[in-house]
Amino acid sequence: MIRSFIAIELEDKETIEKISLFSQRLKQNQSRIKLVEPENLHMTMKFLGNITEPLVPKIYRILQEEINEDLFQRKIFKFFLKGVGQFNRFSVLWTKLVGDIQFLQNIKDSVEYNLFDKLHIDRDKRTKFQPHLTIARLKKDKINYKTFDAFKNLISENKDLEFGAFTINQVKLKKSQLTPKGPIYTDLEY
Repeated sequence: MIRSFIAIELEDKETIEKISLFSQRLKQNQSRIKLVEPENLHMTMKFLGNITEPLVPKIYRILQEEINEDLFQRKIFKFFLKGVGQFNRFSVLWTKLVGDIQFLQNIKDSVEYNLFDKLHIDRDKRTKFQPHLTIARLKKDKINYKTFDAFKNLISENKDLEFGAFTINQVKLKKSQLTPKGPIYTDLEY
């Protein structure tokens, strides 16, 4: 079985640098926060979980033909990353995408439709796509409550912080290998 997901990678170096600098500010406040490594910054389109090896080339082909060729058509689409927010009582910290969100919704819908129609892969329960990049995770048992109010203020004060461009031109099928030091993501190509 291969643990996998479909994503759009963040490759804009200046944007990655700005996220890294802000992430270090989070780390100074909450030393046990788990930052997303710069090379792992991405927007998840669909988490697949564990899939069988024979399914991988079929998913890859669908992504190439139905999404990358038909929807992207070799064009580059420009979005921006702005603001810091949180899910699940600060367990997930993220920055949101600004731009043609309907285009991203169309990609998400097409991924869901094609994988279900052609491979019978279950659709996500949530149909409305909320495009964001996770930048850090903080488990409840790792919170330093002495500095937690300042941490919440840091996030609140940066709800409009601009990180920069996020240019996209394709979705990728990714393998996720969990290790004690954090996940290792690699492209799955066929």
